[in-house]
Amino acid sequence: ADDNSFVRRDYWLDLLPELGRRRVRWFTETDISLGEDDRMLDLLADSGCAEVLIGLESPVAEGLNGVETRSNWKLKHLGRYRDGLRNIQEHGIRVNGCFVLGLDGQGPDIFDHVREFVREADLFDVQITVLTPFPGTPLYARLRDENRLTHPGAWERCTLFDVNFEPRGMSVIELERGFRSLALDLYSTESTKRRRSRFNARWRSRRREKEAAS
Repeated sequence: ADDNSFVRRDYWLDLLPELGRRRVRWFTETDISLGEDDRMLDLLADSGCAEVLIGLESPVAEGLNGVETRSNWKLKHLGRYRDGLRNIQEHGIRVNGCFVLGLDGQGPDIFDHVREFVREADLFDVQITVLTPFPGTPLYARLRDENRLTHPGAWERCTLFDVNFEPRGMSVIELERGFRSLALDLYSTESTKRRRSRFNARWRSRRREKEAAS
């Protein structure tokens, strides 16, 4: 599933208080616009929402340009990424920020860009995957027509972690090695503890501020 739960905000404004009364802890997927809706964030926090997954895809414009087939919505919102993520997490809701490596427009410097963005944004969780053309998708058809598929029809390589195409901005080897190095860094015990401790510190600070103001 790759749903965007809060497209119908009016529906959720009615549902969230009901979830809060049931005292459940839950997780869902959404987009960065949630970070601009304080009313929704307050309701989410009170409802028991523990974490949201947001497909950021790329922290630089070159990777986002053209990533959507009908619009450049994420590219248009790139400048709001950091503030939106900060606001969500300051409401006590963890963010799992997701990035795709190997997008057209990304060069070998993308790994450092993602590493820096994750550190600056203090994401509680992070997910990185390799761009993967699945058979039957528009992406697959485009890369096939461009003669960039390295393993046509090989479903066993559609893992989101194996490279099955020729990237435009780097070599296959650069993508594989850069991805592995970034994963080892982001998922290390040290990096994980740092992100989560900073989230907890910010949330406690925000909570003290709210209690002092009430």
